[in-house]
Amino acid sequence: MNKFSFSISSLLEKIEALARMLPLDQAKEWAEQLLPASSADDLLVLRPASEKGEWQLWKIPSRKSTQEKKEETLAPLLLEAQASSLTIPSPKANLVVGVPTNDLIIHPLWIASEGNLHELAMLELSSKHLLRRDMTEGLKIIPLCQKEGRTLVVALASTATPSASTVPYLEYATHFEAAARFLFAEGAELFLWRELGEICFGFLREDQLVWFSGSGETEVTQSLLGLIKRMAFQFQAEAILEKIPQKVRLFGPFSEEARLFLKGSFQEVLEDQADASLPAPILPTPPLDLPSPQARHARLLEEKRKQVKKIIALAFLVYFFFLFLGGANLLVKEGILRHLTHQLAGNQPAIEKATQTILTWHEFRGAFDPRVYVLDLLATIASKMKGEKIRLITLAGADGKLQITGEASDVSQAYHFIESIKAAPELQEYQWVSEQPKLAGKNNVRFELEGSLPNAKTSPE
Repeated sequence: MNKFSFSISSLLEKIEALARMLPLDQAKEWAEQLLPASSADDLLVLRPASEKGEWQLWKIPSRKSTQEKKEETLAPLLLEAQASSLTIPSPKANLVVGVPTNDLIIHPLWIASEGNLHELAMLELSSKHLLRRDMTEGLKIIPLCQKEGRTLVVALASTATPSASTVPYLEYATHFEAAARFLFAEGAELFLWRELGEICFGFLREDQLVWFSGSGETEVTQSLLGLIKRMAFQFQAEAILEKIPQKVRLFGPFSEEARLFLKGSFQEVLEDQADASLPAPILPTPPLDLPSPQARHARLLEEKRKQVKKIIALAFLVYFFFLFLGGANLLVKEGILRHLTHQLAGNQPAIEKATQTILTWHEFRGAFDPRVYVLDLLATIASKMKGEKIRLITLAGADGKLQITGEASDVSQAYHFIESIKAAPELQEYQWVSEQPKLAGKNNVRFELEGSLPNAKTSPE
Protein backbone atom coordinates (compact mmCIF):
# COMPACT_ATOMS: atom_id res chain seq x y z
CA MET A 1 0.00 0.00 0.00
CA ASN A 2 2.81 2.37 0.85
CA LYS A 3 4.51 1.55 -2.42
CA PHE A 4 1.30 2.30 -4.32
CA SER A 5 0.87 5.62 -2.49
CA PHE A 6 4.44 6.58 -3.28
CA SER A 7 3.92 5.83 -6.98
CA ILE A 8 0.72 7.90 -7.10
CA SER A 9 2.33 10.84 -5.31
CA SER A 10 5.39 10.64 -7.55
CA LEU A 11 3.16 10.63 -10.63
CA LEU A 12 1.24 13.64 -9.37
CA GLU A 13 4.50 15.49 -8.76
CA LYS A 14 5.65 14.76 -12.31
CA ILE A 15 2.34 15.97 -13.76
CA GLU A 16 2.51 19.14 -11.68
CA ALA A 17 6.10 19.79 -12.75
CA LEU A 18 5.19 19.22 -16.40
CA ALA A 19 2.31 21.67 -16.08
CA ARG A 20 4.70 24.24 -14.67
CA MET A 21 7.05 23.76 -17.59
CA LEU A 22 4.32 24.25 -20.19
CA PRO A 23 2.69 27.61 -19.38
CA LEU A 24 0.50 27.71 -22.46
CA ASP A 25 -0.89 31.14 -21.65
CA GLN A 26 2.65 32.53 -21.89
CA ALA A 27 3.17 30.79 -25.22
CA LYS A 28 -0.12 32.21 -26.46
CA GLU A 29 0.84 35.74 -25.39
CA TRP A 30 4.23 35.47 -27.10
CA ALA A 31 2.74 34.05 -30.30
CA GLU A 32 0.18 36.83 -30.43
CA GLN A 33 3.00 39.38 -30.27
CA LEU A 34 4.74 37.78 -33.25
CA LEU A 35 1.67 36.88 -35.34
CA PRO A 36 -0.55 39.64 -36.75
CA ALA A 37 -4.16 39.57 -35.57
CA SER A 38 -5.33 38.76 -39.09
CA SER A 39 -2.66 36.11 -39.76
CA ALA A 40 -3.96 32.68 -40.70
CA ASP A 41 -0.48 31.08 -40.68
CA ASP A 42 0.80 28.99 -37.80
CA LEU A 43 3.94 29.96 -35.91
CA LEU A 44 6.85 27.58 -36.57
CA VAL A 45 9.66 27.23 -34.04
CA LEU A 46 12.96 25.75 -35.20
CA ARG A 47 15.48 24.98 -32.47
CA PRO A 48 18.61 22.84 -32.10
CA ALA A 49 18.02 19.32 -30.82
CA SER A 50 20.11 17.35 -28.32
CA GLU A 51 22.21 15.44 -30.85
CA LYS A 52 24.88 17.05 -33.00
CA GLY A 53 23.68 18.49 -36.30
CA GLU A 54 20.02 17.78 -35.55
CA TRP A 55 17.12 20.20 -35.23
CA GLN A 56 13.53 20.15 -34.03
CA LEU A 57 10.59 21.80 -35.77
CA TRP A 58 7.55 22.75 -33.66
CA LYS A 59 4.27 24.36 -34.65
CA ILE A 60 2.16 26.70 -32.54
CA PRO A 61 -1.33 27.02 -34.10
CA SER A 62 -2.46 30.48 -35.08
CA ARG A 63 -5.40 32.25 -33.50
CA LYS A 64 -7.59 31.36 -36.48
CA SER A 65 -6.76 27.66 -36.21
CA THR A 66 -7.46 27.77 -32.48
CA GLN A 67 -10.84 29.40 -33.00
CA GLU A 68 -11.79 26.89 -35.68
CA LYS A 69 -10.98 24.01 -33.30
CA LYS A 70 -12.65 25.87 -30.39
CA GLU A 71 -9.54 25.68 -28.23
CA GLU A 72 -8.62 28.28 -25.63
CA THR A 73 -4.87 27.56 -25.55
CA LEU A 74 -2.10 27.06 -28.06
CA ALA A 75 -0.56 23.61 -27.67
CA PRO A 76 2.82 23.28 -29.46
CA LEU A 77 2.93 20.39 -31.92
CA LEU A 78 6.19 18.59 -32.76
CA LEU A 79 6.57 18.25 -36.54
CA GLU A 80 10.16 16.99 -36.74
CA ALA A 81 11.80 15.48 -33.63
CA GLN A 82 15.38 14.94 -34.78
CA ALA A 83 16.34 15.76 -38.34
CA SER A 84 19.66 16.83 -39.80
CA SER A 85 17.98 18.47 -42.80
CA LEU A 86 14.62 20.14 -42.35
CA THR A 87 12.31 21.36 -45.09
CA ILE A 88 10.48 24.57 -44.26
CA PRO A 89 6.81 24.21 -45.34
CA SER A 90 6.79 27.64 -46.95
CA PRO A 91 9.47 30.31 -47.47
CA LYS A 92 6.90 32.87 -46.25
CA ALA A 93 6.08 30.94 -43.06
CA ASN A 94 6.25 32.71 -39.69
CA LEU A 95 9.44 30.98 -38.57
CA VAL A 96 11.22 31.58 -35.25
CA VAL A 97 14.75 30.19 -35.25
CA GLY A 98 16.29 29.26 -31.92
CA VAL A 99 19.85 30.53 -32.14
CA PRO A 100 22.33 27.96 -30.75
CA THR A 101 24.06 28.94 -27.53
CA ASN A 102 27.50 29.02 -29.15
CA ASP A 103 26.22 31.58 -31.69
CA LEU A 104 25.38 34.09 -28.95
CA ILE A 105 27.29 36.51 -26.73
CA ILE A 106 25.81 36.94 -23.20
CA HIS A 107 26.93 39.39 -20.54
CA PRO A 108 25.05 40.11 -17.24
CA LEU A 109 25.74 43.67 -16.02
CA TRP A 110 24.89 46.04 -13.21
CA ILE A 111 24.15 49.52 -14.57
CA ALA A 112 22.58 52.72 -13.26
CA SER A 113 18.78 52.68 -13.04
CA GLU A 114 18.39 56.21 -14.39
CA GLY A 115 18.96 56.78 -18.08
CA ASN A 116 18.78 54.77 -21.26
CA LEU A 117 19.48 51.15 -20.35
CA HIS A 118 20.72 50.29 -23.84
CA GLU A 119 23.23 53.15 -23.92
CA LEU A 120 24.36 52.51 -20.33
CA ALA A 121 24.87 48.81 -21.09
CA MET A 122 26.94 49.61 -24.17
CA LEU A 123 29.02 52.04 -22.11
CA GLU A 124 29.61 49.41 -19.41
CA LEU A 125 30.56 46.76 -21.98
CA SER A 126 32.93 49.20 -23.66
CA SER A 127 34.61 50.06 -20.36
CA LYS A 128 35.23 46.34 -19.78
CA HIS A 129 36.48 45.90 -23.36
CA LEU A 130 33.64 43.47 -24.05
CA LEU A 131 31.87 45.49 -26.76
CA ARG A 132 32.66 44.23 -30.23
CA ARG A 133 32.14 46.17 -33.42
CA ASP A 134 29.45 43.80 -34.68
CA MET A 135 27.49 43.89 -31.39
CA THR A 136 26.32 47.50 -31.42
CA GLU A 137 23.56 47.10 -33.98
CA GLY A 138 22.05 43.81 -32.80
CA LEU A 139 22.53 44.22 -29.03
CA LYS A 140 19.43 43.42 -26.93
CA ILE A 141 18.96 44.29 -23.25
CA ILE A 142 16.75 42.41 -20.75
CA PRO A 143 16.25 44.16 -17.37
CA LEU A 144 15.97 41.68 -14.49
CA CYS A 145 15.86 43.48 -11.13
CA GLN A 146 16.80 46.68 -9.31
CA LYS A 147 18.82 47.05 -6.15
CA GLU A 148 20.26 50.14 -4.44
CA GLY A 149 19.78 52.40 -7.45
CA ARG A 150 21.27 49.94 -9.91
CA THR A 151 19.64 47.61 -12.43
CA LEU A 152 20.75 44.10 -13.31
CA VAL A 153 20.45 43.54 -17.05
CA VAL A 154 21.44 40.81 -19.48
CA ALA A 155 23.04 41.92 -22.74
CA LEU A 156 22.66 39.50 -25.67
CA ALA A 157 23.92 39.67 -29.24
CA SER A 158 24.61 37.30 -32.10
CA THR A 159 28.15 36.46 -33.14
CA ALA A 160 29.46 37.75 -36.46
CA THR A 161 29.81 34.23 -37.87
CA PRO A 162 26.89 31.85 -37.24
CA SER A 163 27.45 28.12 -37.11
CA ALA A 164 27.24 26.13 -40.31
CA SER A 165 24.13 24.31 -39.08
CA THR A 166 22.23 27.60 -38.62
CA VAL A 167 23.08 29.29 -41.92
CA PRO A 168 20.57 27.34 -44.13
CA TYR A 169 17.63 28.69 -42.09
CA LEU A 170 18.63 32.36 -41.90
CA GLU A 171 16.94 33.34 -45.14
CA TYR A 172 13.60 31.88 -44.03
CA ALA A 173 13.47 33.19 -40.45
CA THR A 174 11.22 36.09 -39.51
CA HIS A 175 12.44 36.14 -35.90
CA PHE A 176 15.48 34.93 -33.95
CA GLU A 177 15.40 33.87 -30.32
CA ALA A 178 18.01 32.38 -27.99
CA ALA A 179 17.42 28.61 -27.90
CA ALA A 180 18.21 28.55 -24.17
CA ARG A 181 15.24 30.84 -23.48
CA PHE A 182 12.88 28.14 -24.82
CA LEU A 183 13.58 26.11 -21.64
CA PHE A 184 11.40 27.00 -18.64
CA ALA A 185 13.48 26.05 -15.58
CA GLU A 186 11.14 27.25 -12.83
CA GLY A 187 12.27 26.57 -9.26
CA ALA A 188 15.90 25.92 -10.26
CA GLU A 189 19.05 27.96 -9.83
CA LEU A 190 21.08 26.08 -12.42
CA PHE A 191 19.92 24.13 -15.44
CA LEU A 192 21.72 21.84 -17.87
CA TRP A 193 20.70 20.60 -21.28
CA ARG A 194 22.16 19.01 -24.36
CA GLU A 195 22.35 21.11 -27.50
CA LEU A 196 23.81 19.85 -30.78
CA GLY A 197 25.71 17.15 -28.91
CA GLU A 198 27.23 19.55 -26.35
CA ILE A 199 26.25 20.04 -22.72
CA CYS A 200 25.20 23.63 -22.02
CA PHE A 201 24.38 25.21 -18.67
CA GLY A 202 22.83 28.42 -17.41
CA PHE A 203 22.20 30.31 -14.16
CA LEU A 204 18.91 31.70 -12.89
CA ARG A 205 18.12 34.37 -10.36
CA GLU A 206 14.56 34.29 -9.03
CA ASP A 207 13.50 32.12 -12.00
CA GLN A 208 15.02 34.63 -14.45
CA LEU A 209 17.79 33.61 -16.81
CA VAL A 210 20.93 35.65 -16.15
CA TRP A 211 23.59 33.77 -18.11
CA PHE A 212 24.08 30.60 -20.18
CA SER A 213 26.87 29.09 -22.23
CA GLY A 214 28.18 25.97 -23.88
CA SER A 215 30.70 23.91 -21.96
CA GLY A 216 32.57 22.14 -24.74
CA GLU A 217 31.84 18.85 -22.95
CA THR A 218 29.74 15.98 -24.21
CA GLU A 219 29.38 14.22 -20.83
CA VAL A 220 28.96 15.32 -17.22
CA THR A 221 32.47 15.22 -15.79
CA GLN A 222 34.51 16.76 -13.01
CA SER A 223 35.84 19.27 -15.52
CA LEU A 224 32.31 20.43 -16.32
CA LEU A 225 31.48 20.70 -12.63
CA GLY A 226 34.63 22.78 -12.05
CA LEU A 227 33.67 25.15 -14.87
CA ILE A 228 30.18 25.59 -13.42
CA LYS A 229 31.55 26.34 -9.95
CA ARG A 230 34.14 28.82 -11.23
CA MET A 231 31.45 30.75 -13.15
CA ALA A 232 29.14 30.62 -10.14
CA PHE A 233 31.82 32.05 -7.83
CA GLN A 234 32.59 34.78 -10.35
CA PHE A 235 28.94 35.81 -10.69
CA GLN A 236 28.45 35.68 -6.91
CA ALA A 237 31.45 38.00 -6.49
CA GLU A 238 29.89 40.40 -9.01
CA ALA A 239 26.50 40.15 -7.24
CA ILE A 240 24.98 38.66 -10.37
CA LEU A 241 24.01 35.60 -8.31
CA GLU A 242 22.93 35.91 -4.70
CA LYS A 243 24.35 32.50 -3.78
CA ILE A 244 26.03 29.43 -5.23
CA PRO A 245 23.37 27.39 -7.07
CA GLN A 246 22.19 24.22 -5.29
CA LYS A 247 19.03 23.36 -7.21
CA VAL A 248 19.67 21.90 -10.66
CA ARG A 249 17.18 21.08 -13.40
CA LEU A 250 18.06 18.76 -16.29
CA PHE A 251 16.59 18.90 -19.79
CA GLY A 252 17.07 16.18 -22.35
CA PRO A 253 18.70 12.76 -22.12
CA PHE A 254 21.25 12.31 -19.32
CA SER A 255 22.66 8.97 -18.19
CA GLU A 256 22.07 7.50 -14.75
CA GLU A 257 25.74 8.03 -13.91
CA ALA A 258 25.47 11.71 -14.80
CA ARG A 259 22.41 12.19 -12.59
CA LEU A 260 24.10 10.41 -9.68
CA PHE A 261 27.21 12.53 -10.14
CA LEU A 262 25.16 15.73 -10.07
CA LYS A 263 23.18 14.56 -7.03
CA GLY A 264 26.43 14.11 -5.18
CA SER A 265 27.53 17.65 -6.09
CA PHE A 266 24.34 19.66 -5.58
CA GLN A 267 21.68 19.80 -2.93
CA GLU A 268 18.72 19.03 -5.21
CA VAL A 269 18.49 17.71 -8.79
CA LEU A 270 15.11 18.04 -10.52
CA GLU A 271 14.80 15.09 -12.85
CA ASP A 272 11.31 15.42 -14.26
CA GLN A 273 12.68 15.72 -17.79
CA ALA A 274 15.99 13.91 -17.34
CA ASP A 275 15.10 10.76 -19.21
CA ALA A 276 13.25 12.39 -22.10
CA SER A 277 14.03 14.55 -25.06
CA LEU A 278 13.91 18.33 -24.89
CA PRO A 279 10.45 19.58 -23.82
CA ALA A 280 8.17 21.70 -25.97
CA PRO A 281 9.58 25.19 -26.50
CA ILE A 282 8.15 27.78 -24.17
CA LEU A 283 8.23 31.15 -25.89
CA PRO A 284 9.60 33.65 -23.37
CA THR A 285 8.47 37.19 -22.74
CA PRO A 286 9.48 39.71 -23.75
CA PRO A 287 10.39 38.22 -27.15
CA LEU A 288 13.86 39.07 -28.44
CA ASP A 289 15.13 39.29 -31.98
CA LEU A 290 18.79 38.30 -32.32
CA PRO A 291 19.61 38.17 -36.02
CA SER A 292 23.20 37.71 -37.12
CA PRO A 293 24.85 40.38 -39.31
CA GLN A 294 24.15 38.20 -42.35
CA ALA A 295 20.48 37.95 -41.39
CA ARG A 296 20.27 41.72 -40.84
CA HIS A 297 21.85 42.28 -44.24
CA ALA A 298 19.37 39.85 -45.81
CA ARG A 299 16.51 41.70 -44.10
CA LEU A 300 17.80 45.01 -45.41
CA LEU A 301 17.93 43.64 -48.94
CA GLU A 302 14.43 42.24 -48.56
CA GLU A 303 13.15 45.60 -47.33
CA LYS A 304 14.76 47.32 -50.31
CA ARG A 305 13.17 44.80 -52.66
CA LYS A 306 9.80 45.42 -51.05
CA GLN A 307 10.27 49.18 -51.39
CA VAL A 308 11.17 48.81 -55.06
CA LYS A 309 8.11 46.60 -55.57
CA LYS A 310 5.94 49.19 -53.83
CA ILE A 311 7.35 51.99 -56.00
CA ILE A 312 6.77 49.93 -59.16
CA ALA A 313 3.27 49.02 -58.03
CA LEU A 314 2.55 52.67 -57.24
CA ALA A 315 3.87 53.74 -60.65
CA PHE A 316 1.65 51.17 -62.36
CA LEU A 317 -1.27 52.28 -60.22
CA VAL A 318 -0.76 55.93 -61.19
CA TYR A 319 -0.31 54.93 -64.84
CA PHE A 320 -3.51 52.88 -64.89
CA PHE A 321 -5.31 55.64 -62.98
CA PHE A 322 -4.46 58.23 -65.64
CA LEU A 323 -5.19 55.66 -68.34
CA PHE A 324 -8.58 55.10 -66.76
CA LEU A 325 -9.20 58.87 -66.60
CA GLY A 326 -8.23 59.21 -70.27
CA GLY A 327 -10.48 56.33 -71.26
CA ALA A 328 -13.34 57.71 -69.17
CA ASN A 329 -12.85 61.14 -70.76
CA LEU A 330 -12.94 59.62 -74.25
CA LEU A 331 -16.10 57.68 -73.38
CA VAL A 332 -17.77 60.84 -72.08
CA LYS A 333 -16.78 62.80 -75.17
CA GLU A 334 -17.96 59.97 -77.40
CA GLY A 335 -21.29 59.97 -75.58
CA ILE A 336 -21.61 63.74 -75.99
CA LEU A 337 -20.71 63.47 -79.67
CA ARG A 338 -23.33 60.77 -80.20
CA HIS A 339 -25.92 62.88 -78.43
CA LEU A 340 -25.10 65.95 -80.52
CA THR A 341 -25.08 63.88 -83.72
CA HIS A 342 -28.48 62.44 -82.85
CA GLN A 343 -29.77 65.90 -81.96
CA LEU A 344 -28.39 67.34 -85.19
CA ALA A 345 -30.01 64.57 -87.19
CA GLY A 346 -33.33 65.38 -85.53
CA ASN A 347 -32.98 69.06 -86.38
CA GLN A 348 -31.83 68.46 -89.95
CA PRO A 349 -35.19 69.42 -91.60
CA ALA A 350 -35.30 72.71 -89.69
CA ILE A 351 -31.67 73.42 -90.59
CA GLU A 352 -32.31 72.78 -94.28
CA LYS A 353 -35.35 75.08 -94.16
CA ALA A 354 -33.33 77.84 -92.44
CA THR A 355 -30.52 77.44 -94.97
CA GLN A 356 -32.97 77.77 -97.83
CA THR A 357 -34.44 80.91 -96.24
CA ILE A 358 -30.95 82.43 -95.95
CA LEU A 359 -30.19 81.68 -99.60
CA THR A 360 -33.50 83.22 -100.66
CA TRP A 361 -32.78 86.28 -98.58
CA HIS A 362 -29.38 86.79 -100.16
CA GLU A 363 -30.87 86.26 -103.62
CA PHE A 364 -33.55 88.94 -103.31
CA ARG A 365 -31.83 91.22 -100.81
CA GLY A 366 -30.54 93.57 -103.44
CA ALA A 367 -34.13 94.39 -104.53
CA PHE A 368 -35.41 95.81 -101.25
CA ASP A 369 -32.56 96.13 -98.67
CA PRO A 370 -31.44 99.81 -98.64
CA ARG A 371 -27.96 98.77 -97.51
CA VAL A 372 -27.33 96.94 -100.78
CA TYR A 373 -29.88 98.49 -103.21
CA VAL A 374 -27.84 100.46 -105.72
CA LEU A 375 -30.12 103.53 -105.97
CA ASP A 376 -30.22 103.87 -102.18
CA LEU A 377 -26.46 103.51 -102.07
CA LEU A 378 -26.11 106.17 -104.76
CA ALA A 379 -28.24 108.57 -102.75
CA THR A 380 -26.12 107.99 -99.67
CA ILE A 381 -22.87 108.50 -101.60
CA ALA A 382 -24.20 111.60 -103.36
CA SER A 383 -25.06 113.14 -100.00
CA LYS A 384 -21.34 113.05 -99.15
CA MET A 385 -20.45 115.10 -102.28
CA LYS A 386 -20.39 118.82 -101.49
CA GLY A 387 -19.89 121.42 -104.20
CA GLU A 388 -18.04 120.84 -107.44
CA LYS A 389 -14.84 119.51 -105.83
CA ILE A 390 -15.96 115.85 -106.04
CA ARG A 391 -17.27 114.16 -109.20
CA LEU A 392 -18.56 110.58 -109.27
CA ILE A 393 -17.61 108.66 -112.40
CA THR A 394 -18.82 105.06 -111.79
CA LEU A 395 -20.79 103.13 -109.17
CA ALA A 396 -21.02 99.36 -109.62
CA GLY A 397 -22.50 96.80 -107.24
CA ALA A 398 -22.81 93.04 -107.64
CA ASP A 399 -22.47 89.88 -105.49
CA GLY A 400 -22.17 91.87 -102.27
CA LYS A 401 -19.45 94.18 -103.56
CA LEU A 402 -19.59 97.92 -104.24
CA GLN A 403 -17.02 99.77 -106.41
CA ILE A 404 -16.79 103.57 -106.51
CA THR A 405 -14.65 105.55 -108.94
CA GLY A 406 -14.45 109.35 -108.92
CA GLU A 407 -12.34 112.49 -109.29
CA ALA A 408 -11.48 115.26 -106.90
CA SER A 409 -9.92 118.68 -107.34
CA ASP A 410 -7.03 117.77 -105.05
CA VAL A 411 -5.70 114.93 -102.93
CA SER A 412 -7.09 116.25 -99.64
CA GLN A 413 -10.60 116.40 -101.06
CA ALA A 414 -10.25 112.81 -102.29
CA TYR A 415 -9.13 111.52 -98.88
CA HIS A 416 -11.87 113.49 -97.14
CA PHE A 417 -14.51 111.93 -99.38
CA ILE A 418 -13.12 108.41 -98.87
CA GLU A 419 -13.19 108.81 -95.06
CA SER A 420 -16.73 110.16 -95.16
CA ILE A 421 -17.87 107.11 -97.14
CA LYS A 422 -16.23 104.74 -94.65
CA ALA A 423 -17.81 106.59 -91.72
CA ALA A 424 -21.34 106.69 -93.16
CA PRO A 425 -23.76 104.72 -90.88
CA GLU A 426 -25.59 103.31 -93.89
CA LEU A 427 -22.36 101.82 -95.23
CA GLN A 428 -20.91 100.32 -92.00
CA GLU A 429 -21.69 96.78 -93.08
CA TYR A 430 -19.14 97.02 -95.90
CA GLN A 431 -15.45 96.28 -95.49
CA TRP A 432 -13.77 99.13 -97.40
CA VAL A 433 -10.47 99.05 -99.25
CA SER A 434 -9.08 102.14 -100.99
CA GLU A 435 -6.03 102.88 -103.08
CA GLN A 436 -3.88 106.00 -103.10
CA PRO A 437 -5.38 108.76 -105.31
CA LYS A 438 -3.66 109.25 -108.67
CA LEU A 439 -3.32 112.26 -110.98
CA ALA A 440 -5.99 112.28 -113.69
CA GLY A 441 -5.21 115.53 -115.47
CA LYS A 442 -3.87 118.98 -114.85
CA ASN A 443 -6.14 119.89 -111.94
CA ASN A 444 -7.78 116.54 -110.95
CA VAL A 445 -6.92 113.34 -109.08
CA ARG A 446 -8.66 109.98 -109.52
CA PHE A 447 -9.63 107.76 -106.59
CA GLU A 448 -11.03 104.22 -106.34
CA LEU A 449 -12.87 102.65 -103.41
CA GLU A 450 -14.21 99.13 -102.98
CA GLY A 451 -16.45 97.72 -100.21
CA SER A 452 -17.42 94.10 -99.54
CA LEU A 453 -20.17 92.60 -97.44
CA PRO A 454 -19.16 89.73 -95.06
CA ASN A 455 -21.02 87.18 -97.19
CA ALA A 456 -19.74 88.51 -100.51
CA LYS A 457 -18.50 85.93 -103.03
CA THR A 458 -14.74 85.97 -103.42
CA SER A 459 -14.74 84.30 -106.83
CA PRO A 460 -17.34 83.64 -109.49
CA GLU A 461 -19.15 80.27 -109.29
